[in-house]
Amino acid sequence: MMSLRTQVVAGATVLVAGMLALVWAYNYGGGADPGLLDRAGPAVTWVLASAKLVFNLASAGTIGALVLAAFALPRQGAARERALRFAGWSAAAWFGGAAVHTYASFLFIANTAPSSGLSEAFLQYLTKIDAGRAGALATLIAGAVAVACFRLRSPRLLAGTTAIAFAGLLPLVMKSHASGGTDHADSTTAIFLHAATAAVWVGGLMVLVVLRKVLTPDQLDVTVRRYSTLALICFIALAVTGSLGALARITTVEALLSPYGVIVLAKLGVLVILGVFGAVHRHWSINRMEKNPRRGGRLFAVLAVAELGVMGAASGMAAALARTEPPASTVTRATREAGAKELATAPPGPGLVEYLSGWAPDPLWSLVCGFAVFAYLAGVRRLRADGRSWPPYRTVLWLAGMAVLFVVTNGGVHVYQGYLLNAHVLTQMMLTAVVPLLLVPAAPLTLVRRAVRARTDGSTGVKEFVERTVQPWLAAVRRDPVLAIFILAACLIATYYTPLLEWAAAGQAGYSAMSLLALLSGCLTTAAFTGTRSPGLIRQRLLVLAGIGLLYLFGGWKIVEQAPAMELPWYTAVGKPWGLLPAAAAELGGPVMWSVAALWLAVTGALVLIRRDARAGGPVSGGGSRRADAIPTPALVYAAQIPGAPANLRVETD
Repeated sequence: MMSLRTQVVAGATVLVAGMLALVWAYNYGGGADPGLLDRAGPAVTWVLASAKLVFNLASAGTIGALVLAAFALPRQGAARERALRFAGWSAAAWFGGAAVHTYASFLFIANTAPSSGLSEAFLQYLTKIDAGRAGALATLIAGAVAVACFRLRSPRLLAGTTAIAFAGLLPLVMKSHASGGTDHADSTTAIFLHAATAAVWVGGLMVLVVLRKVLTPDQLDVTVRRYSTLALICFIALAVTGSLGALARITTVEALLSPYGVIVLAKLGVLVILGVFGAVHRHWSINRMEKNPRRGGRLFAVLAVAELGVMGAASGMAAALARTEPPASTVTRATREAGAKELATAPPGPGLVEYLSGWAPDPLWSLVCGFAVFAYLAGVRRLRADGRSWPPYRTVLWLAGMAVLFVVTNGGVHVYQGYLLNAHVLTQMMLTAVVPLLLVPAAPLTLVRRAVRARTDGSTGVKEFVERTVQPWLAAVRRDPVLAIFILAACLIATYYTPLLEWAAAGQAGYSAMSLLALLSGCLTTAAFTGTRSPGLIRQRLLVLAGIGLLYLFGGWKIVEQAPAMELPWYTAVGKPWGLLPAAAAELGGPVMWSVAALWLAVTGALVLIRRDARAGGPVSGGGSRRADAIPTPALVYAAQIPGAPANLRVETD
């Protein structure tokens, strides 16, 4: 009974706080004000915002429950089953909220009263208007997730359903007022990250309140600790994406004091309060649960209900903010009317200095680099705390690789990638060839296997994910390096001969997808030349390198030949702000590909040959037998287990 009462209080707290915040922000921001010729009526105006609040909270409950079921809860037991049922009912509410929001959006846009019913115009809206298609897609995804949640059994289906649930946030994000624009400075990715991390944070806490009485005291303590890690990541991501979004729209003191700016300041205050709640949980509440499970569990429930109330207020303000007009000074007339770049704001003509000094922060890759550096250093620190060593050169390589990745995705290359095909090719090649040469020998997966503790309750943590999902792929490409050619060929085809080319030129989401594809395929390809060092594999790897060289030669030639057609998405979006400047020529994409590929082939081939020499052995200078520690330091980067070497001299690689 106590558990049911706590759940009812928690649910009521979230809804009441959300509605109160929505009413204040919607009125204060002017979203509730009727237009001069408003025929839809105030009911549509308020239903539109209320449905968005239901959409936010229900999608959060779905995503949070699925993430906790996949990451934090035991694979078997009542807790996981209840979490999936909660996800299913939340997805049903999500479906209803999305459907109502879509219909209310139609009435608002068409300026039609609700009494008009489901007219043919509404069907036209769902099938031919972008906003209508986005709403219909979001509704269908929510419905599919609701059905799947009641039928989930295997971990793979759970992972797939979780991914689909995250994708359900995309349609409305892509059509939001802040995602417009054709350059990569748009905030589509930032908004999606903001919504996704908020969903995990809010929904995860909802599920913990629901599961508190189902989990044993020990299970509750472990689950809350795992959720606390996710919550910290979400807090950082929300702070970064929210700050970048606010800075993009609020550029003056007048804008900060506008209704939009005041609501943003209120959300910032809420985020600070939530950060305090998180600190209390991490440093006090969790420790109390460990010392006194019963009293600690009650204390956690009280704090969780209060925190959910604050989260509900944040969700209400977010729903109102989506209907609040940003400060007029931050939106240019050209952006409003056409969503196109103004030539006057184009960066200076491309050159080496401009590529090195340019700056265009990308929220996704900034967070990826930051979290990757922190996680790697934390793993090294844990090894040293346990009395185990980790080669310093690997840490240096990881930090160098992350630095290059950060520069490529946030620096001048990123700036010009939104304007030039040849800069797009440079981005893809840096992520496919240069960055993996630094990241793969840093052996991050080996660090995960050594530093991360295995779970014993059947749940899937980082170590289990690496061993069950990532390692089989690496083992496959190492056993058969020929797969590397097919992986690279698939990457090049997807990057230059599918709609991904146009998406990467037109917006942040496509650029992020292209970057992720290039980085993953590059790491897999580079990893194919590490591992076992049998003479047959070494010869095969050299032949594969020759094949990859021919692939890049052909790919660069096709870019030179088809440059005018490939350049069309960039030309359509931004024109040619630098005219016929040679450095802006699309045909340069071919030489760029050849140059970077030549660097990668030279370094990889040299490492393969060094490893062959190390395998061959032989006398060292001064006589005597060859020892493992006589291998040149660069060879250690890719060295595997050396036959006959002492255990403390053996080197593992990913």
